[in-house]
Amino acid sequence: MNWSRKNVVLSILLALPIAGLITIIFFSVIPLHHEQDECSFGSVTNAEYRGMLSAARSLRWKSIFERQEIEDALLAQFVQVSRNSSSPYVKIAAMHAVLRAWGGEFTNINEGQFGDRREKFETASRGGGISFNYAAAVPQIGLTSLPGKAWFIGHLNGPLSSTTAYDPKKYRPGRLYFVVWLPNPVDPIPGDVLRGLNGACPQVPPEELANFFSGKPQAEGD
Repeated sequence: MNWSRKNVVLSILLALPIAGLITIIFFSVIPLHHEQDECSFGSVTNAEYRGMLSAARSLRWKSIFERQEIEDALLAQFVQVSRNSSSPYVKIAAMHAVLRAWGGEFTNINEGQFGDRREKFETASRGGGISFNYAAAVPQIGLTSLPGKAWFIGHLNGPLSSTTAYDPKKYRPGRLYFVVWLPNPVDPIPGDVLRGLNGACPQVPPEELANFFSGKPQAEGD
């Protein structure tokens, strides 16, 4: 009887990672929310974005077997997919490609705030940044966690201002980085960030505001 129980436990332990891998394969081969892959990003066409998405999916497989920390894996993939471009349009397209490759669903920007694109980017161009929020079902990302949806954030820095809550020596305008929150009963994920409010595609800055998010210095008086 004890031997049988050990076999059952061993079978379960072996089945869990296999089931997780099958789930990841399923969502990689049959991605959900196809409309989110019909996006273009300013000067970045949909065809160019799809090339980034294909590259991101290849890199996603590499991270599964290397067992990297998730934020480190996302950033490493983003740098490769974006080719370290300074263009905010390339950055946002590459970010979207990487998070889609992980099974992410774009929901909204700046924690579910309403308002048009210009208003949000104009506010960020005076100091701060833009947070792009994504939801991903836990099985899609292949991590051990409570069931539910994880919260992925791709944050794009705007200019530093006197009210920006960052160390000015470390703050870099135009930097894009990732934060991941897993389901947690002690510090639950706010419901607003996982609700789709801003359409299928991440918004990009108007052309006249693009330099504020590219890291390029502004001309005197701008």
